[in-house]
Order: sequence, then structure tokens, then C-alpha cells
Amino acid sequence: MTDTPSSGAGRWFALAALLSANFLIILDLFIVNVSLPSLQTRLGASFSQVHLVIVAYDAALAVLLIIGARLGDLFGRRRIFLWGMGLFTASSLICGLAPGPGILIGGRVIQGAAAALLMPQVLASIRVMFDGASRARAFGAMGAVQGVAATISQLAGGFLIEQDYAGLGWRTIFLINLPIGLAAMLAARLCIPETRASVSSRLDVAGALLAALGLFLLLVPIMLGHDHGWPWWSYAGPAAAVPVLAAFVRHELRLSRRGGVPLIEMALFANRRFVTGVSAVFLFFSAISSFFLSLTMLLQFGLELSPLAAGAVFTPSALAFFAASLSGPRLAEWLGRRALLLGVLVFGAGIALSAAGAILDVANMTLIVAALVLNGAGQGIVIPLAFNAVLGAVRAEDAGMGSGISSTMQLTGTTVGVAVVGVVLFAAIGSPDLLDAGRAQRYGHALAWATIYNLVAVAVSYLLFARLMGSAPAAGAVPAARVQAGGD
Repeated sequence: MTDTPSSGAGRWFALAALLSANFLIILDLFIVNVSLPSLQTRLGASFSQVHLVIVAYDAALAVLLIIGARLGDLFGRRRIFLWGMGLFTASSLICGLAPGPGILIGGRVIQGAAAALLMPQVLASIRVMFDGASRARAFGAMGAVQGVAATISQLAGGFLIEQDYAGLGWRTIFLINLPIGLAAMLAARLCIPETRASVSSRLDVAGALLAALGLFLLLVPIMLGHDHGWPWWSYAGPAAAVPVLAAFVRHELRLSRRGGVPLIEMALFANRRFVTGVSAVFLFFSAISSFFLSLTMLLQFGLELSPLAAGAVFTPSALAFFAASLSGPRLAEWLGRRALLLGVLVFGAGIALSAAGAILDVANMTLIVAALVLNGAGQGIVIPLAFNAVLGAVRAEDAGMGSGISSTMQLTGTTVGVAVVGVVLFAAIGSPDLLDAGRAQRYGHALAWATIYNLVAVAVSYLLFARLMGSAPAAGAVPAARVQAGGD
């Protein structure tokens, strides 16, 4: 089936079904954070096992995203979406009923794999179902849902854990996915049209295995290295990833020359706008995820707020994100390509204010909330406009691959950012055996040191986004600077 933009009101119902998946994927990236103390006490998990509960989901999602995107291209995005949502719902049940840490970690691996099937279908389906102004609005809605899910996840998780419904405690943060997942599957079956790329329906198995192995060797040692004191394998893994990924590139080029269907069409990397855009996405998302880590540590361990109270601090950021993401298309109409750059500056200002507040008055909640409002507003402006610009630089038949690569860079950026900031943060915190006032100040100074990476990442992403928006659009692409808000 050739990908063409859809028409009519039905596609907006399809968008709602698609975005339910987006909400669940992002929600489960962050909601686990507030459950860590409960997992340790009620499940008898060690610190390393608790960390694996987080890492298992992130790693499976990042490693399998490109494969998920290609499956949607080959076998139909609606079909893969339904399989992915069914697997995500079932794995959430496994996590919620897990009798011990091992089953929970295994359930999280399956959950991450299911998310890898879902996320590319959302991006690619939006790319091919909408065009022009309606595409900008669709990406704006996606950005709003994604940002709200990220920022309310900790509030929702803290509320569910403290309410302790039926004595389930932390289990409710997984079981809450069941009704949402079942409703999304029904809506998807009724509303989402089937789309696929016009290519042979044969999966590049060798390429999929090489890509998965290379990304596993690159990401997993980075994720686990800090917990184990950076042993030899934390360096050997990323080093071994280099030849594996090089072999993957050679395999894909040979397959393309023979007229086969590669997992990734390497010609896509000749598109300078696309490469510039995904590089900017990598850096921007690495700053988001790592800043959330620093601030969560300050709130829960430095200021000793309860899970619910710490989650509530993020609520103004969610509101700012939601408002800004919906206004993004209007800003693009008013400011053109400068709207995206304005969002990056606002986000960077929020991080800088957080660092200043952590040094000058670590317990000043007014400064913390003001910084989070800027942070959320900046994200709300940038994320939908960035994805619209990046995916608008590729052809419709490459939408699946483009979305898979964009999502992989987003998740890889998240992983790298957390790893780098984690090293700086924990080194700066040092010994936690301090009096209350001293502990708060120590965590505040650690946050300030850690945000050096965030600010550098934001600055470089600004330069890359400026280059992306200033370059000529690819043939057939919709220039993001010309996107108009309004009706279809």
C-alpha cells in the first residue's frame, strides 16, 4: 500500500487512538522512579535489581525501535500497533503480578519490546495520515500528550502508591495500564487506517540481529556501569559495539546494492537535514532525561519530600508543556523557523534557573517551580516542531525508517544523558551521611554541577536546530517554517 495523507474527520479519532500508546510508553518510562523505595521494601529487591527494573525497559525500547519501525513498514502499521498494544498490556499484567524481582525485570523487558513496536507506528502514521497545517497540529497534540505523560507520571505514581488500593502498593502503577491498553486496542481496530510502505514484505533478519546486538553492547553497559563501579565490561561493551555496528552498515549497503530491502536505507543518511535534525533531537532529549534525574534526586533525597509531594512539584511543568505544545503551530505561523529556536532557549533558561536556585537557595520552591514552568514550556514548543521538521525532511515512503531512527536517537540520547549526568551527580553528592541541612545543600550543589552537561547539550542542539531550520528543505518535504496553523 502506498502511503498517502488521509482526509476527513476520522483521522483525528485515529490520532487519539495512536496517542494513547504514546501516553503509555512515556508514562512507563518515568512512573517507576517514585516506586523504588517501595520496591525495595515490599518486594525484597536489591538496589541493583531495582535499577534493572528501570534499565530493562529503557534498553529493550532503545535496542528494538528500528526493528519495530521496519515491521510497520513491511506488514502494516495498524497491524503492528495492535500486536504491540496487546503485548504491552499483557506485560503490564506480568509486572503487576510479579512475585519477585526476576519476574518483574523480565516483564519490563517485554514491556520495552512492546513499546518499541508501538512508538514508530505513532510517528510514521502521523507522518502519512496528515500533511501541511494538519500535520503540525497532529504533532502538536503528540507533543502535548508526551510531555504531560512525562511530567505527571511521578505525581500519578506517588498518588497510586500512597493510596495503596487493596494493599497493592507499587503494583498499581503497572495494573493501571490494563484498562487503558484494552480501550486503545478497541479504538485502534475501529479508527486507525492501515498504511505500509510500498516495499517487499521480507524482513532483513541479519540486519536486525546486528543492529540489536550493536545497540545492546553500546547502551546496556552504559546503563549498568555506574551501579557496578564501572568494571571492565562497561568499557569493553561500547568498544565492541563499534565493529558490530560497522558490520551492520556494510551489510545494509550490500543488501541495498543487491536490490534487497534493508532494515535502514543508508541513503537516508545522505540527507543532511535529516542527520542534522536527529542529532539535535539526540542532544535535546539527553538534556531532558538527565535533568529529571537530578531534580528527582534533589526533591526525594535532598529535600526528603514524599513520593506524592515530589511528584506534585512537576505538575506546573506539565501544565506549561501542554499549553506550549498546543500553541506551537501558532508560534510557527507567527515566528516561522524561529519558533523552534525560541523553545530551545526557553528550555535552557529553565535549566539555568534551576542550577542558580540550587546554589543560592536550594529549598526555595518558588524558584524550583518557576524553573520547571520554563522547562516545560520550552519542551512543549520544541518537541512537536522538531519532529515535524525532522520527519518533514524525508519522503513519505521513508516515514517508517525516519520515525524509527528519530525515536532511537531520542531514546539513545535519554540513556547517554542519564549515564553522563549520573556520574557527575553521584560523584558530587559523595557521602549521604550528613545532617538534614547539609544533605540538602550537597544535593543542590550536585544538581548545579550536573547541569553543566545539560546546558552544553542544549547549546549544541540550538546550533543544530538553527542549521536544520536554515537549510533548504528536501524535495517533496513540507518546510517546517512554512507550516501554518489552522484547519485542514
